[in-house]
Amino acid sequence: MLLRFLLLVLAGIYYIVFKFHHRICLREGQPLSHAQLIVVGSYLAGGAGKTPFVAWLAQFISSNSRQVPHIAILCHCKAPDEATMLRQKFAGVSQVRVIATSNRYKTAHEIDRDYDYIICDDGFEDTRLTGATTIRLDWGEPPAGIADLLPAGKCRSLPADHDEPALALRCGADIRFEIERIVNGSGASFNPEQHPDAAIACGIGESNRFVRDLEANGIHSQDIIRRPDHDGNFEQTINNLLARGKPVIITEKDAARLHRDIRNNPDVYVAYQQVMVPETAKATIAGLLGL
Repeated sequence: MLLRFLLLVLAGIYYIVFKFHHRICLREGQPLSHAQLIVVGSYLAGGAGKTPFVAWLAQFISSNSRQVPHIAILCHCKAPDEATMLRQKFAGVSQVRVIATSNRYKTAHEIDRDYDYIICDDGFEDTRLTGATTIRLDWGEPPAGIADLLPAGKCRSLPADHDEPALALRCGADIRFEIERIVNGSGASFNPEQHPDAAIACGIGESNRFVRDLEANGIHSQDIIRRPDHDGNFEQTINNLLARGKPVIITEKDAARLHRDIRNNPDVYVAYQQVMVPETAKATIAGLLGL
């Protein structure tokens, strides 16, 4: 009871600081003059699926544009694993560039003339990003009040802090995230019968959802290690498991934090997601972006 009260007090303080920061530091900025700016966000602080959706969106734009578009994806430099994951996805694709920055607004204006589309992986709370087409990923009901904000809850802002997005996608209905394959560095698929003692390790915003997705694929583990989102010590966690002779299943974003030698260990399996978007939602997105 006391802990809950303290968390609510901290959430109230967080919101006061949030509002003050936006009033002083994040005043409405100027729109871009050339590129189409897209912000992919969510009320959730992490685990909404923004990064895989951003990758899907860049591929969708590339496949449906009349001419070959030049696309920049802006990630925050405090989430280097997301930038690394996206760079790996678009390795060899010259028209897509992934940029890690501490200031999406400033960077977007600096590169405005060089790109047709600039996609922000998050930036949902950055009110300087004027003129952006905002796509919000919703998981369940929106936050209702202070109790839903960090650290008492999982959200960073409230509906009153935002204009209506150009598009709100309901995850599980308008958009689904499914595990497509689980393979090691050699491309060998994970076999639960061969590895009944495999561990699950994840350092993402919503680790419980990852565990449920694995269970839906028939993979159950008694050894589940949950680490913080963007965990800087994730590689050591994996080394400890491998030293115990444990095969381990991790997310694609977690894999981006590992040295190549560890990623290529035959006992390290990566669960790759696919983003499932129905034709009706695709048509809406195409209309919003003028494709």
